[in-house]
Amino acid sequence: MDTEASGAKAASGLCQWTPTQSTFVLTFLTNIVADGTKTSTGFKKVHLNACAKALNDQFKVTRTGDQVSNHLKTWKKKYARINYLKNLSAALWDEDEFIVSLDHDHYKGHMADPKNKADDEYLNKPLPYYGFLATIFGNSVATGQYAKSSNDPIGTDRSEGVSHGGDATAENDGLNHGIDKSVINDDISSSARPAKRAKTIDDTGRKTDGLVEAFQCGTQMLANAIAQASSALPHGLFEAVDSLPGFELHHKTRYYQYLVRHPNDAHAFVNLPSDWKLSWFSSFVAENF
Repeated sequence: MDTEASGAKAASGLCQWTPTQSTFVLTFLTNIVADGTKTSTGFKKVHLNACAKALNDQFKVTRTGDQVSNHLKTWKKKYARINYLKNLSAALWDEDEFIVSLDHDHYKGHMADPKNKADDEYLNKPLPYYGFLATIFGNSVATGQYAKSSNDPIGTDRSEGVSHGGDATAENDGLNHGIDKSVINDDISSSARPAKRAKTIDDTGRKTDGLVEAFQCGTQMLANAIAQASSALPHGLFEAVDSLPGFELHHKTRYYQYLVRHPNDAHAFVNLPSDWKLSWFSSFVAENF
């Protein structure tokens, strides 16, 4: 991996993004949207910093919140271009496979224009990362219409320049993301396609998302455990809060004070997986700061 400018105000630098790093970022931010903590104007700086910190901890790199923001700008351009292509009169859009299809003649005519040369990466092939982008940039519901799990790999690396403020940063905007350590592997195949998350029917006849079902099931299990929890603070509570990546000290202090006053919540918190801890903490910060 090439070196990059680690400071947000560096004059220039080369920022390399591997497929799994990109997937990590997209899944992290998709989960924030699914939790309902993204604002109408975009992600708060605290969310971008938290994403960068988690990325740095996982991959031993030196990304900043500004660089994550730059990377999102690259993805937003891709999302806009895909939406343009799928709305062409000659195009067919496969909502399940995320494929923009053009028949041979229309494809040949479209690609004959030099301005459309870069569109080849979006046409007649699955775009598994589109679900992330629709959740992050589109008008999908708060639970994430296209949300996918963090172990779903996406696409290949590609370099392009991205401007942030007055500074130019070249990004190798790979299309992979993974938060689960078991699937983080820079050698992962670029052709691998993420599995679609299953949807089921609840008691009211409505379709429910697998993520929502998992959350509801987990919440019920936590509720049963909390009902029998001791009023004493759980072992390791301070370490669990202090180790949360990407947040300011005063955020952690306030949250720790809250958990001390609510021991049942504290017992539940320390037993959560790390991504759930981040979700709980992000929600608390969004509501109180």
